[in-house]
Amino acid sequence: MAATVVRAIIGGLPAFLVAVAMACGSVPARAETTWEAYTYNPVATVAAVRGMDRIIDETERATDGALKMKLHLGGSLQINATNITQAVADNIIQFADDGFFTGNIPVGGVMRLPMLIRTEEEYGKAAKIVAGFMAKAYAKKGIVLLGDYTYPLQVPFSRKKLTSLAEFKGQKLRVTSPEQGEFLRRFGGSSVTMQPSEVPSSLDRGVIDGAFTASSGAGYVWRDLVKYNYRFGLNFVNAMIIANKEAFDALPPDTQAKLRRIVAEVTPWTMATMQKEEAELTDKMAAGGVIVTQAKPEDLAEAQAKMEPYWNEWAKAHGPDAVEALKQIRAALGR
Repeated sequence: MAATVVRAIIGGLPAFLVAVAMACGSVPARAETTWEAYTYNPVATVAAVRGMDRIIDETERATDGALKMKLHLGGSLQINATNITQAVADNIIQFADDGFFTGNIPVGGVMRLPMLIRTEEEYGKAAKIVAGFMAKAYAKKGIVLLGDYTYPLQVPFSRKKLTSLAEFKGQKLRVTSPEQGEFLRRFGGSSVTMQPSEVPSSLDRGVIDGAFTASSGAGYVWRDLVKYNYRFGLNFVNAMIIANKEAFDALPPDTQAKLRRIVAEVTPWTMATMQKEEAELTDKMAAGGVIVTQAKPEDLAEAQAKMEPYWNEWAKAHGPDAVEALKQIRAALGR
């Protein structure tokens, strides 16, 4: 009742008197902070973006509006997907979904090594190991790592026939990391990197033949531009939820705790939603005319045997932390 009376009194006061009352402490002032948030993903309907929306909405509710965020979709700001890490470090944006971090946080590429991590259970084990390495690398850039999620296994979609391991030869596919590109090189294909927003026009113009993604990532979105989906699970592609450290440290401790809690609650939802949608959307594409082919066990075995030497080559080229992270992951997975 007292709060109602206070609001009624304030509502009847001139604006300058309200300001004076707040300045004198008669009316408690609530500090409000608004962050700029960015995602590499240009499509608002995919689960990854819906997850970001949930984080933002739930944070605003949990803090009674003390922390608000404005989400910008990929391509809507002059920030390349590969530069999101640096944009957060420079405080151009305060909060981001960072899916193209490997150029800035090289140790994170260990999670994307072709044929190393093969199931969601294995991903969970590896993610726990690499989290400390990632947090340390981000901290050096003035960034707080709040959480992560992963897409389902990345599989190739193509305009050209792609139904077996041998048919990667001669194909030009868009990749999300150099590690995927190395796989293509070793099997006779070629790779190109580009922002997600550039892929549709590149497929339409024949600049690329196809791309690695998940059906619940962009595969379903690009379904009218491809003819084949080879269910050859190459690797997982994860994304990091990050915040500028200076901006994060400026938040009250209880707001920091709420944001961490919400990220920890929403990211599992994002992963579970994408896993659920993966089979559903793949079936829809098949019904719509996309030729979906399951990978043969012998193709998967051949690919793993050929890529295994590359894992150690990659780690040695990326420094002691990468070597140690790979060592721990291989031990945990028995691989």
